[in-house]
Amino acid sequence: MALILDSFLLELAIVLATIFGAVYVYIRSSFTYWKKLNVPCVEPSFPFGNFASILFLTEQVGVATANLYKKLEGHKFGGTYMFTKKGILVRDPDMIKDVLIKDFSSFHDRGIYINEEVEPLTGHLFMLPGARWRNLRVKLTPTFTSGKMKMMFQTLVDCGEELKTCLEESARKQETIEMKDLLARFSTDVISSCAFGIQCNCLKNENAEFRQWGRKVFTPTFRAVIFGLLSNIAPFILDITKFNGFDSEVSKYFRKMVSETVEYREKNNVVRNDFMHLLIQLKNKGFVDPDKDTADKNELAADDDATDKKELSMESLAAQVFVFFIAGFETSSTTMQFCLYELSVNPEIQERLRDEINTVLIRHDGKVTYEAINEMAYLDMVVSETLRKYPPLPMLNRECTKEYTIPDTNIVLKPGTSVIIPILGIQHDPKYYPNPERFDPERFSEEEKTKRHNCLYLPFGEGPRICIGMRFGLMQTKVGLVSLLSKYRIDVSEKTPIPLVLDKKSFILSPAGGMWLKIKNR
Repeated sequence: MALILDSFLLELAIVLATIFGAVYVYIRSSFTYWKKLNVPCVEPSFPFGNFASILFLTEQVGVATANLYKKLEGHKFGGTYMFTKKGILVRDPDMIKDVLIKDFSSFHDRGIYINEEVEPLTGHLFMLPGARWRNLRVKLTPTFTSGKMKMMFQTLVDCGEELKTCLEESARKQETIEMKDLLARFSTDVISSCAFGIQCNCLKNENAEFRQWGRKVFTPTFRAVIFGLLSNIAPFILDITKFNGFDSEVSKYFRKMVSETVEYREKNNVVRNDFMHLLIQLKNKGFVDPDKDTADKNELAADDDATDKKELSMESLAAQVFVFFIAGFETSSTTMQFCLYELSVNPEIQERLRDEINTVLIRHDGKVTYEAINEMAYLDMVVSETLRKYPPLPMLNRECTKEYTIPDTNIVLKPGTSVIIPILGIQHDPKYYPNPERFDPERFSEEEKTKRHNCLYLPFGEGPRICIGMRFGLMQTKVGLVSLLSKYRIDVSEKTPIPLVLDKKSFILSPAGGMWLKIKNR
């Protein structure tokens, strides 16, 4: 019996060793792919490739790609590996323009795995590929015109007033407060009202139900990490197992909320000036009623003939509301955090900005109006510099969808090749932004902007897949900042992290340990 067992174990060891050896040889041979094409690359580590630091959470994803960007200095692009999956990291602004704009037809997908049968909320504009993305984009474009932004503007102002009110006592006592959570609650109030049509009052009640569910969306889980890994290296396993990296309870909560809101509005003929109302129009008619504003009509004319006017399904409606929430909530609140941090460590910039805010508001009878926000040129420069230094989405990803020859080379990218555009690395490159760690809004004066390539500033992406909600996100951020700075002064405190440390677990750029700043009456 012992001899049989020993023989079995020996055979098993030989089989395992053979399998491991075959895998080792396969991965190692895969790592020679770019060298054979004479493409520069950073030496990959077995078996993870170039992204082990992201997998083990030792570097924030934007920092990791920025470091690869630096290591490829002197080259227009370089090869990368995620295990055996091949990618190309693009450094040259002209090549970035080719990928995002000129040759968009070869790079129209993000290469993100989705399975709407397993998780309906993944069927949203950000993740959809090909023709489905195009058709939905055309349908949704009319929901983000300037006319529609004006329609929702008062909701933002009301939330801004609530933000000011909830800080009165803290300002009187000159307290140090944690801005990250506070601004997240402000963003949640804005998005819940504009996207879901509900008043959740997170600023008044930090433990509001909607806020608790919102936190779960952005809480990193081991399940999500495994899903992300498999979606990159072995998506077929996800197809076979129907494994879902998303919290099913969170999905049920948001889908149920959307369904109940739509049902109530339709049954009671409720009309509100919000995103939900526009999506209900898409659901029932297949298109959004045009604005009376002539400019908006011109803005949409090019896309109007492309849409098939097919109604939006309830599942798709819920997915669009959900992505509006996750995109508008996290990006705006983190941008405001970083902006207030920089204003606190650069008080002269804060004073100049406050002077502009007060001057413009006086011209508008002390009211925060859509026109007043658009008149604040220095505010726009300050927000732009914040997004330059701290782009919420620190990298862009695309996927090659058909064979593509890189211009002026004989290098052919195969379909399925990942394309990485390291936004954080580009926007911190001293060639383009001298002394990049210095916070300098003057980089975004009209004169300075004309000197730069248009693909050297990409916080919202560029080209046909540029962020559709860019104007709403900027408007939300600016209203929040104006609401605070028109009444309060923000200073550093003994708890303020200087220099800032980024949260390595978060894909979105976010400060680790919160953002502690002192608030005072001005």
